[in-house]
Amino acid sequence: MPKVTQHQLDTKTASIIDVYQHLESQIFADFVKRLKTHGIEDYDQTTVLQWQMEVMNDLHLVNDSVIDDVAKATGIARQQLIDLFQTAGYQVVDQEYGRASKATKKRAKPEQINMTHQVLDGYLAQTFQQLDNNVNQTLLTTNYNESPAMRTYQQIVKETTADVLAGLKTPDKALKDTIYKWRDKGINLNLIDKGGHAWSLETYARMVINTTTNRAFQAVRDQAASDNGIDTFVMSSHEASRPACAPIQGHLVTTRRQSFTAPESGEFFESLYNHGYGEPGGTFGINCHHMKWLYVPGVNTNNQPQYDPKEAVAKGDVVQKQRELERRIRGYKNRLAVAQQMGDDEGAQSNQLLIRKNQAAMRKLVKDHDFLHRDYEREQVFTN
Repeated sequence: MPKVTQHQLDTKTASIIDVYQHLESQIFADFVKRLKTHGIEDYDQTTVLQWQMEVMNDLHLVNDSVIDDVAKATGIARQQLIDLFQTAGYQVVDQEYGRASKATKKRAKPEQINMTHQVLDGYLAQTFQQLDNNVNQTLLTTNYNESPAMRTYQQIVKETTADVLAGLKTPDKALKDTIYKWRDKGINLNLIDKGGHAWSLETYARMVINTTTNRAFQAVRDQAASDNGIDTFVMSSHEASRPACAPIQGHLVTTRRQSFTAPESGEFFESLYNHGYGEPGGTFGINCHHMKWLYVPGVNTNNQPQYDPKEAVAKGDVVQKQRELERRIRGYKNRLAVAQQMGDDEGAQSNQLLIRKNQAAMRKLVKDHDFLHRDYEREQVFTN
């Protein structure tokens, strides 16, 4: 059976995120389609309330479209999650127990493998439950006041009307500006993190899927080690790293509370607890993409590349600049799609220029830093 690589797992994970990115784009396409049917350009400051009443009467039609979109996306996402956790995931379980058996000369017990399959099943259920509770079910409601999508639609209508009544903008400009504003925000799920930031549909789905999949496959590696009585590991190494991980990445580490030197090989194992292990901002915390594999002193060899910690942190800062440019490019592409749907030639041209400007900045950033590579998928958006 072919080996499942980390790249394959990352690709499968990205495809699930794409489903929810497409869903958010489709919902805004539904909004634009419905709002265009009433032709706000035919109204003015004295009649815009009539326009508001007409588009608000269409709430049930918009909601029906959203429910249909969510149902389709849910079915696709569910199947892709099953493929990730149970098809590819079960292969990863076999691979990790194979590595453990090779290192310890002990054959894995079938019940251990079955239990680890159940660990993955638990993460599959957890991931889908989080998405179902906070995305799917909140959007699949006939109560317009409880649906995040319908709240967004109503806000677009109310803010557009308010701007026209106040004489601040023409009806056409007021509607376009308000739609752009809310497209930038995304569908607000009414979920607030500890920092006071609101999660949109896409950003929440991205966080849940990335976080739980990373934890799930590390849990498989950890379980294979635990079943063989191993608490020593080699940590993956990245050329760009965050401060919590940079000092120990690529090194031999242990989940023991105290660092130690292995008597059989003289190899030193640094305790992960010295670097915030188990804490959100520590090593292997939130948004950490490092991995650790079981390591038997005197048997395995550490072949991970070694990087200077200060240089790795500095490069990590550059990577964050790249991620910010990727977010901007995606954002302007989303705006471009909305402009094209609305027939806003001026808005389309403006956003095309902004896309090219940020793409040029991306090319320069990648050219100036040879450790970067351009990932076009991270700049991709889905339109109707």
